[in-house]
Amino acid sequence: MAGKAEIPEGLQAVITQIDGPVTPAQIDAYGKWQDIQDQSYRLRTVLAAWRSQQTQDRNMRQRYANWLMLAMGFQVLAINVVFILMGLNVLAFETWTANTFIMSVFGEIAALVLVVVKYLFARPDDTLLKLARGRDGDINEHRLSEMPVRPLGRNH
Repeated sequence: MAGKAEIPEGLQAVITQIDGPVTPAQIDAYGKWQDIQDQSYRLRTVLAAWRSQQTQDRNMRQRYANWLMLAMGFQVLAINVVFILMGLNVLAFETWTANTFIMSVFGEIAALVLVVVKYLFARPDDTLLKLARGRDGDINEHRLSEMPVRPLGRNH
């Protein structure tokens, strides 16, 4: 029979002794164990892809938020400068023009805040959970086994 050194490292902890013929029950147990390993690998691969997507999405949203905050700050600064210059009689506009200008800029800022809150801070996508969970809320092995994720660098 083969010595312990010839057993793959992943199986050395499972195998206690080597002797006698392999029974069908042992083959079934090993097959179930291998299926669990494959499903675990598939789930880890899907979760790693999801984590990467979430990180990229968060970074993109951070860049957009920074640029939008800079644009809103510039608009507030510009409207305040125009308002002060109008108060010092450096700029002269009719009252209705000044009111329309100031209100439209603040309306634009409010709309920009609405867009930021609605789209940059949208609810997280739970598609991954819908794929992995069944009606009872538990992880559905059948659904996970149908996910189109192939292990990289493993022989099947």
